[in-house]
Amino acid sequence: MRSISILRNVLKGTKFVAPENSFRFLSTQAIRPIVKENLEIVSPFPDVTPKKEFPVHLAIAAAQRWSHLTAFECGFTGVSYTFGDLLDAMQRFGGFLQRNDIGRGDIVAIFMPNSVHYPWVFIGIMMSGAAFTGINAAFTANELRYQLLDSGAKAVVVDPIMESVVEKAIADLPNPPSVYVTGPSQHGRVNLVEVTNDKNTPFATLPEFRADDVLGILYSSGTTGLPKGVKFLNRSVSTHIPMMLHPDIYPIEPATNNHQDTVIGLMPFFHAYGIYTILISSLLMGTKVVTLPLFDPETFIELHKRHKVRVIHLVPPILKFLVTNPMVKAEDLEHIRVALCGAAPCPAEVAQAFKEKAPHPIFFQELFGMTETMPTHLVPIKGKEKLGSCGPLLPNTRAKVVNLSTGVSLPRGEEGELYIKSPVLPLDYHNRPEATSELFSEDGWLKTGDVAKYDEDGYFYIVDRIKELIKVKGNQVSPSELENYLLQHPGIADVGVIGVNDPRFGEKPRAYVVKKLPSLTESDVIEYLKDKVAPYKQLAGGVKFVDELPKNPTGKLLRKIVKEWAMKE
Repeated sequence: MRSISILRNVLKGTKFVAPENSFRFLSTQAIRPIVKENLEIVSPFPDVTPKKEFPVHLAIAAAQRWSHLTAFECGFTGVSYTFGDLLDAMQRFGGFLQRNDIGRGDIVAIFMPNSVHYPWVFIGIMMSGAAFTGINAAFTANELRYQLLDSGAKAVVVDPIMESVVEKAIADLPNPPSVYVTGPSQHGRVNLVEVTNDKNTPFATLPEFRADDVLGILYSSGTTGLPKGVKFLNRSVSTHIPMMLHPDIYPIEPATNNHQDTVIGLMPFFHAYGIYTILISSLLMGTKVVTLPLFDPETFIELHKRHKVRVIHLVPPILKFLVTNPMVKAEDLEHIRVALCGAAPCPAEVAQAFKEKAPHPIFFQELFGMTETMPTHLVPIKGKEKLGSCGPLLPNTRAKVVNLSTGVSLPRGEEGELYIKSPVLPLDYHNRPEATSELFSEDGWLKTGDVAKYDEDGYFYIVDRIKELIKVKGNQVSPSELENYLLQHPGIADVGVIGVNDPRFGEKPRAYVVKKLPSLTESDVIEYLKDKVAPYKQLAGGVKFVDELPKNPTGKLLRKIVKEWAMKE
């Protein structure tokens, strides 16, 4: 990404009745796991009824209902949109697309960092009848080209600071997509901010939406291969909204005449966490979102204080920063009452340290979901707090944990692969029939690829990824388990564990360590782990010191790249 100063400069620049909150209320005493005879776990929450309206209608209704409130504000420049401004901009952008022959059956790519423009681009695409695909704002031209080609995008909307990357990506394409810019263009392209500010730009004519229309194609993170496009339909999101925003589960309160929650929109909007948990959910709850295009520590902390943020959205690396960095004081966490952490399993010790650092009690919520599933688990705001757990199943959701070898369902406390059934699951991967067949079991369960277990309260714990387990003499070793122990060493700032091939053992665990203390040695690390885990889990593959570990935008370790390092050594 570019520098903070460049971003600051660049970023300056039909009626519906809103549905009332009609979710069922469930007292905390009613939260009990339901385990059937076949060891299938059912959500402890009663099923909720899917929304009759499609997402675009819900977005319009919300924008009208809270038209006078601020919807999105840039954390660097202070430029903001009210919900009314948002409604106007998304209708004009949708109309612009339609006049440029973009609508039903077309894909429009969004290649932008988080900004106040992202929401009206996202919803405007839906209003035109087209579907969106969000692209990682840190992608190179090669990575961008891959997703444009794989998705079949007819157009791409780009932030001005990234227009040169698009130029390189489409330079040799026989049928390049149309390119539109959310600001001044270096190549004379259409400036969409001017288009949406022009009162003469006609509104979109809403097409007749259908339940099975593709709303968007989200791409998996690609940690174990090339990213795959996950298709989500109108009915998927309409079904998931009341599951996620259940008032006993979700921590944000809907806006009223006297109250409006504010959240910081740092989690990338191209990612499932950012678009579901922050962008869409905030829009439908009337929440103000202060956008950040990248993690700038001082700005991140200052915005939480200035806006008196009650619910903080986190990923494990940012949580660890807040806990360990001396620049973060207890008073900086003054207004926080709920921490919601997702994208990767959160070590219970780090969550506990965060709670102890804060000056007031904080309820810690962990979330689990995949690009393929949307969120499926969340520690309910009116339930038990269990650090290290991603909570029980959301309403309308079922799960089972199966033996990795036999596929037999396992009882509580035993580790196996997590299987999910939910009405929001995707039909398939985009243009990937073989990958789709591998995603589902013969009887229709989605195989998450995650090793998990559940307890007597129906709370789930994600242990590791199946493909990342290290096999030592037939024993399975969780790299995450070793990482959690090693992160407690005062001399270790960050760590990634992989298995390296060995003719005798099959694989041996190896740690790649970022030092916090310059004096830290390999023997220090190995000795620290000796009395904490079984002999076969020891770091027989050694310790390598590195300056930095490769992470994706949500902070998940890119273990595939670390393994490539090992192969080159």
